[in-house]
Amino acid sequence: MAPTPRDPAAASDVPEVDDSTRLRELSGMTNVAALTFLAARAVPLGWIVAVAGGVPLARAAQRHGGRAGYAAATAGLVETMAVMGPARMGIPVPHAASAPLLGVLVRRGRSLAALALAGAAVRSAYYVATSAFSILVLIGLDAYLGSYEQLREWLPFLPAGRGSALWITFALLLLWSLGAGLIQATVIRRGLRCWDIGTDSDSDDLDPPRSRTGRTPIAHPHAGSLTVLALLGFAITLSGTDARLLGIVGAALGIAWIVTRADARALRWGLLLALPLALSTFAFGAVGGIGIAVALRRAIRVALLVLIAVWLHHAAGGEGLRAQALRVVHLLRRFRTLALAAAVLGASVSSADFGGAARRLGHRLRNAKRRPTPVLDASLAWLADESHRLAAAEPTKGDPPEEI
Repeated sequence: MAPTPRDPAAASDVPEVDDSTRLRELSGMTNVAALTFLAARAVPLGWIVAVAGGVPLARAAQRHGGRAGYAAATAGLVETMAVMGPARMGIPVPHAASAPLLGVLVRRGRSLAALALAGAAVRSAYYVATSAFSILVLIGLDAYLGSYEQLREWLPFLPAGRGSALWITFALLLLWSLGAGLIQATVIRRGLRCWDIGTDSDSDDLDPPRSRTGRTPIAHPHAGSLTVLALLGFAITLSGTDARLLGIVGAALGIAWIVTRADARALRWGLLLALPLALSTFAFGAVGGIGIAVALRRAIRVALLVLIAVWLHHAAGGEGLRAQALRVVHLLRRFRTLALAAAVLGASVSSADFGGAARRLGHRLRNAKRRPTPVLDASLAWLADESHRLAAAEPTKGDPPEEI
């Protein structure tokens, strides 16, 4: 039997590298993945750019193995959260969770179908978990099932019963996961095949970025305490929907906003972010027949959760959140993947150095037609180039060795 041809994007011919080179390459892939997730919030057809953000994480796994890929994904999510805040991490997480696995499969020469199914499996687990939390904790199972029964009045062919409602929800999530998995698998294969074509030497702003290696991030002096307060606020808010409890949380949040001098613009942004989630929660409750008062309290609780996350981001600052996440990763460094993630985070460039890369992405996208394929190709062409630019510099003599 003739051997199965390997995917051209497989990394079997990539030479081995030493630990220092490996760390620099992983830091560059981490930085460009985080920057891509951030840019996806601000550019036309941003969802395509967000899917492309998984390509450098898949490349990390393809070149250095699955552990390295997931270390880069962990570090990339930390960097994204530090800049974007914890309230808007729903889009990057499934991309980052599935991309390293797809990189490993490409390395092994697996087919597009295998990649799509693997990505769909990871995504479906994430979507089911987050949907279960939303239905059981935030919306309420009674409101969700009541809304389903109201939907049956418009679509009488739907089966009746609690089990049917949950199974239909699961089936829809599975179909969504399969579609998203196929799109991601196609993008990652396309991106990995284009990775080594070359870099754009004519781009401006070619100065190497500043490395974080050997320097302590500038964080809010009380970032740890602020994080603990936010976690306590989350726990109390999730404990019930009593009006007095929600009032106390709201008052405490208002005082915290004033004391920490989080600006009014952040509050307005938080309200805009919370509004659609609160309205959808209220709609489920109102349509589901649980009563306007109960639906309103549940909507207020959702809004408070979002506002607590927004307050934490602006009060502790990006570097404060990053420092706290790095502390947690260090506490769990017995896990080899997290130990490597800590080393990658230590070698990452400052988010202040993302400006030049963002301008180059904007330049590429402005020159591309506003259609999915040209936007995707422009993003993929930008990824490999920025991965090399945003790789950390060589550690200077006297820097403490990183355990990788």
